[in-house]
Amino acid sequence: MTRSLLFAIFILVSHASLGQNQDTVFMHNNQVLIGEIKELENGVLTFETEYSEDDFKVDWDDVKSLKTKTNFIIMLSHNYRFTGTISPDPNNSDYLILYPEEGSKMFAKTLEIVYLKSFEEAFINRISANVDAGASITKASDTKQLNVSGGISYLYTGLQADLYVNTLYNVVQDTIVTERDNYGTSLKMFFTRKWYVLGAADFLKSDEQNLDLRTTIQVGLGRDVIRNNKMYLVSAAGIALNAEKYTNEDNASGESIESFGEVELKIFGIKDFTLSTKIQYFSIIAHRSRQRVNVIFDTKYDLPLDFYIGGNVTYNFDSNEETTGSRSDYVIKSSIGWKF
Repeated sequence: MTRSLLFAIFILVSHASLGQNQDTVFMHNNQVLIGEIKELENGVLTFETEYSEDDFKVDWDDVKSLKTKTNFIIMLSHNYRFTGTISPDPNNSDYLILYPEEGSKMFAKTLEIVYLKSFEEAFINRISANVDAGASITKASDTKQLNVSGGISYLYTGLQADLYVNTLYNVVQDTIVTERDNYGTSLKMFFTRKWYVLGAADFLKSDEQNLDLRTTIQVGLGRDVIRNNKMYLVSAAGIALNAEKYTNEDNASGESIESFGEVELKIFGIKDFTLSTKIQYFSIIAHRSRQRVNVIFDTKYDLPLDFYIGGNVTYNFDSNEETTGSRSDYVIKSSIGWKF
């Protein structure tokens, strides 16, 4: 009898302690979800409950209010970034009360929150990643093509770091005919609500452009122009150091200092679709006779279990006339991927 009573007390205490850490989401249709908020990103709230094996995906437009028990990384449409908790405003149902870890409480409408991420002390818990791949085989010419892409992102209140890898191999009769590799990293450090310092490194190898390796190091200033639950637009400008080595063209290798400007747009207000594009322009400072343009366009359609199908167009243009390689290079690919 004593053991049964102790066991029952243990179960009740355990359940109560779990409940203390649960988050609550209030929907416009008067439904209430109780569980754990994983993240809000691109206008979609990911929510985990004890009674479902799979996470719920909820459109942020359908959320009326919420209450959190643990700290979150919170970003607002007017570019405030901080960690804290959230509760409904008992005096005004249109507003939430935000409790930053440092500073006074704030008031915001639900749709003014554009990003939430469960805050964990462990570094690994603040990282998100994705990987996708595609392949094609042509029997007549014995041609095989493989493309693999991936990325890792880390986001904190005043820091955003990204790492990316893109590879493409075109194989004819078991011999690699063309290869294209592009990988790099970028770092944004916010010093005001909208402005940030940008540091980036990009590495490109392209057989089509006779390019053995191009290394581009960028330093500049950027600004969040628009950020809400439907889209974001950022721009940056600065100085870049460009070092190149062409295949079998030692006389064309060298270094140059360039000015650059870039614009990045991401649209996610379309049901299950995400569209993004990035345009970069480089011009040598010493003489304006050479320009480079990089354009990236991505589209993704979300599938269950965090899978997605996507399409990508990448275009590179270089006005350099000193090499025998092509001035332009482009890749069009489709793939299936997974975000985790």
